[in-house]
Amino acid sequence: MTRSLVSLELAILRRDARAWWSLIALALLVLLSFAAITHDAARADREKQSVAAAERARWVGQGEKDPHSAAHYSIFAFKTAPALIGLDSGVESFVGQTVWLEAHHQNDMLYRPQQNASLLQRIGFASPSALITSFGPLIVFLLAFTLVAQDRERGTMRLALGAAVHPRSIVRAKALAVWSAAFVLLVTPVTLAALLWAGINGGLTGDVLLRALLWATLMAGYLALLSAIGVAISLWMGNARMALAALFGLWILFALALPRVASGTVDVLRPLPSSQSIRQQMLEEAPSFWSDADNARNRAALLARYGVKRMEDIPNPRMAELDLRERHSHRVFDRILGGFYGKVAGQDRLFATLGFLSPVIAAQASSASIAGSDFSHHRAFIDGAEQYRRDLVNAMNADGMAHSAHGAERHKNDARLWSEIPEFSYSSPPLGALSATALPALAALLFWLGLSALLLHFASRRLRP
Repeated sequence: MTRSLVSLELAILRRDARAWWSLIALALLVLLSFAAITHDAARADREKQSVAAAERARWVGQGEKDPHSAAHYSIFAFKTAPALIGLDSGVESFVGQTVWLEAHHQNDMLYRPQQNASLLQRIGFASPSALITSFGPLIVFLLAFTLVAQDRERGTMRLALGAAVHPRSIVRAKALAVWSAAFVLLVTPVTLAALLWAGINGGLTGDVLLRALLWATLMAGYLALLSAIGVAISLWMGNARMALAALFGLWILFALALPRVASGTVDVLRPLPSSQSIRQQMLEEAPSFWSDADNARNRAALLARYGVKRMEDIPNPRMAELDLRERHSHRVFDRILGGFYGKVAGQDRLFATLGFLSPVIAAQASSASIAGSDFSHHRAFIDGAEQYRRDLVNAMNADGMAHSAHGAERHKNDARLWSEIPEFSYSSPPLGALSATALPALAALLFWLGLSALLLHFASRRLRP
């Protein structure tokens, strides 16, 4: 019974050109967005791989030199695009894609794709997730209005109720028809395209497959709650004109007004210091040159470490001092940059929690986390690159300290040492390792899903033959 009713409602939807072609237009835009994002990501990854190979060759072939000087010249580390960037690009367009790994400094990441974006991208050519979460409510509400409000105006709903069809069956069929049309056209094609693209590029792992399925499930739940809300509001309103105005106003509230209010609230409640102030604080606490007082204190620490009374008795005092300074900077960077990144993560968690104000906020926050393109995944790359930098610099300093050199003497090494340093590689953390942002957003989506089901239930009880 329900299946035949859903088929009938879908047929009614297809006959309404305005609603049906609006849905198809959004579906095509979603696929076009996916194609544009994945094309740019693939091109950028090819360039990164080419430059990374050249960087490795330069590192290994740099010739004979002082190991600490080699640590200063060092290499660039490159971040490849997440496997599911085509579903949700998240913060990827606004954060750096490469970082210069050198001694004494944890540098900012360079090359933000948005800096070289095309005109179409700069004016807001959004990702599939952004299109579905922002414009999905408008289209779904239009479909619900078509099936309910106009149906009531024409009197066909009274005929169905008079034919002894239970009101709950009618309402359920309409909601299922709206949901199935939206899910099949908006979510299914782009999810399959993402899996195909990942497979072609050799990135279709079990984790990627699980992420894609969870993303599709997330969007299915999101479209389901929108369908239920759209049908319920259309049933509650007295006539078609009032229903259309209410649904349009609800879209503006959910997708346009409340996300901006939430963003402003996060900025007020969780303000971030400027990047310049962070950089200045690191320079002050981990300076390139020691003061006389710092120099005396650190030399005393070195003498105690080696158990000698003179700096000349240390095999390589210059490298020992450089190593001490390097390890001091690690603690400074962890405290200052780690605190800053923690504040950014706090902003993300608060924004996700504000998903209880709007399902659009909850869907946007959880989508980027599932696709692996939110800030927590970006920070994982930063931490991985920084650990590689520290291992490289520590290895260079250890080689210098293991060889005697005093005054102007410099111990030098060659490609045998350089080739012992492994190539930089990075793998995105598995799903579940970085869920601090997704969990409150998913909880908010479940809340909205339950609320929408409740609204639909009470709306169906109001129907009378």
